[in-house]
Amino acid sequence: MLKFQYSDANHNSSFITNLLDIIHEKWRNVYWGVSDIEIIPKYTGDYSGSGQHKSIEVAFNFGNKVEREKIAFLTLSQFMEVLEDTQTIRKAVLICFPNDVPFDYNLRPRVESKDTYKIQHESAQLEIRILDGDLFYIMSIESEITLLLEEKMQDFILT
Repeated sequence: MLKFQYSDANHNSSFITNLLDIIHEKWRNVYWGVSDIEIIPKYTGDYSGSGQHKSIEVAFNFGNKVEREKIAFLTLSQFMEVLEDTQTIRKAVLICFPNDVPFDYNLRPRVESKDTYKIQHESAQLEIRILDGDLFYIMSIESEITLLLEEKMQDFILT
């Protein structure tokens, strides 16, 4: 298991974006299952009270979807849209699946699971657990991806 610590727990969306980009350098044909999320959208300002006000609220709507459905499945581009509207993710489980694995809507991964060192789905390639916005626990079935992450993000590794 890899452990990363990011210093700004209140603004970690760029760190998560970078982490996902590195993973997608190695694996292109994957999708993400997201569960047990606490997401804080970016502040876009107060409503002016005049004229038409249209706010898309991508991160807020995504957080509600995960809360309602317990898990959401999305592609990297869909995930990046959510992260663009996100200030921070306080906690979450992000599970990476190969595209040929069907969605499992019965899956209920938790950040604080009983088996800390085990991926919570047998068909997953990688799992990221975010705790308190600054701690990232990464487990993978392939050592190549953990070595790549260690190399590219060595400033954030916890010993």
